Amino acid sequence: MNQSLHNLLSTLSYDPRKDTLFLAGDLLAKSSEAGSLAILDFLSQRQQGVCHPDIEPRRPAKALVARARKDHQCRGVYAVRGNHDQMIVQWRAWRDWFEPLQLTFPSANVIPNRLSVPAFPSVTATGSATYDAGPPIGTGSQFLSLIESEWLRDRTTDPAGSGADPEEWVDLARKRAVGTWRAEWWKRIPQPGHGRTKKDWIMFGDHYWIARDMKREHAQFLFSLPLVIHVPSEHFFLVHGGLLPSDPRRPSDDTRQPLGHPPALDDIADDATDDDDYDYPLLKVDASQAVLHRRRSGSNNITDDDIDDLRAVQERSVLRDVPHNRDPWAVLNMRGVRKSGKVTRRSDVGKPWSKIWNQQMKRCNGFLHALSSADADDGDDEDEDDRVVEGHISRFRYTESKGKQEDDEDIPLPCYPSTVVYGHAASRDLDVRRWTVGLDTGCLYGRRLTSLVLQRAHPHSAGPTRTAPSDDDEDEDESSEEEEDELDEYVADGPLGSVNARFAHAAGGSVVSRTRKPKSWTRPIKFGDKHSDLDAKLVSVKCPKAGDFAGP
Repeated sequence: MNQSLHNLLSTLSYDPRKDTLFLAGDLLAKSSEAGSLAILDFLSQRQQGVCHPDIEPRRPAKALVARARKDHQCRGVYAVRGNHDQMIVQWRAWRDWFEPLQLTFPSANVIPNRLSVPAFPSVTATGSATYDAGPPIGTGSQFLSLIESEWLRDRTTDPAGSGADPEEWVDLARKRAVGTWRAEWWKRIPQPGHGRTKKDWIMFGDHYWIARDMKREHAQFLFSLPLVIHVPSEHFFLVHGGLLPSDPRRPSDDTRQPLGHPPALDDIADDATDDDDYDYPLLKVDASQAVLHRRRSGSNNITDDDIDDLRAVQERSVLRDVPHNRDPWAVLNMRGVRKSGKVTRRSDVGKPWSKIWNQQMKRCNGFLHALSSADADDGDDEDEDDRVVEGHISRFRYTESKGKQEDDEDIPLPCYPSTVVYGHAASRDLDVRRWTVGLDTGCLYGRRLTSLVLQRAHPHSAGPTRTAPSDDDEDEDESSEEEEDELDEYVADGPLGSVNARFAHAAGGSVVSRTRKPKSWTRPIKFGDKHSDLDAKLVSVKCPKAGDFAGP
């Protein structure tokens, strides 16, 4: 993965002094440990403003310009945490707590941090009737060194037995330690989770070794990564797994939904409340500062800047008021949503969250006139159950619903669309819809590594007009049923290989149609508001074949 990342940046003529790099998570544990550590080294240096070593662009003229700018500080790197990154973070945070621990046992010996394995029987040996735990060890660091050495020894001497499966080896070691001093240490080592966390805390897996061997600055880089990056100026989110535009347990036009009512200052003035019906702990979100600083009190003149501010409020409400978006596991792992409203990491279960997002974004019909009408109706009966707000474009229906009802997908919503850029869904390959951009093209499996490039088309222009959403982003932005049927027939011998071509579509449902598999390709896509001054394109490079990741 490290080499593929550098190939992609070279193809892009990436200049760290003028280009800002965003990452959608999970570049680690995707190849060899050396490759993962090399990526961490590169990213942590970029985050600290260190621009060396340079990525040499493929165009010589660009390379000359890059060398001429060596004295300038490079731009930072912005990344979100992925589910694999989270597993590494968990192990490293635990090691930082465990290694300094001291336990007192009778006749505890001081043993060096990196010790040779004592001559007591192997954990996998079955001929001995008793288990010799060896001399007691007094610190967590020493105990980890001991069991790591034992595991590596057994993996070498018994590769077809317990040494072939770290989970089986650890389970057996725990059982044999019962009644000995070792049991006290094993009590403090996490066990694999259950249910949706069953992939967490796998000892001696890839995540464990990366967490052990990475430098302190690498750990600080990973610890600093947020779950979501929100770019309000361009109205898009960057996330690894996914986001939901509304709580799927309620109708989307329920007034408790962030898109179910026009935004107001009160939407950001209060702290988010816990949802007692949600099954998992939620992140706390503090009340943000008022962003409506440009809106004049008592004025009926709502400008484009006011609309941008209101959109930022509503987008923040999506992160705050939808409980799934404050559930770290959901944000890192979601691929679909079940009928019950619970998210799932499985690609073949439930409805893809990206489809839900696009369906609701297509219903956004603006809130300018809804706001004006709502202000004029302040004296109306607030107990009215079914309040109707008239706008010049459409009618918004507001309902206070106590239970989940079927959504009426023809009802417009008082909102403006926003875009989500994400990774994580390699089984769907390149999945680009009007308001979501899925970039995971399966580099780990020998397919491709793909980037989204955003550039200002007219840096000196006055900017787009955003007082009303575009109304021509209709069915052309997503595949029709007929197009989806055609994609299903795009069989395994096509340019996407054995990838599920139903999901490999971009910019209006068109498959990346090429008669051969090039080393790199580029194609423009629609991104953001219709009149945005951003030009967007996808750039993709070929990755090594699966299993060919021996080097960094």
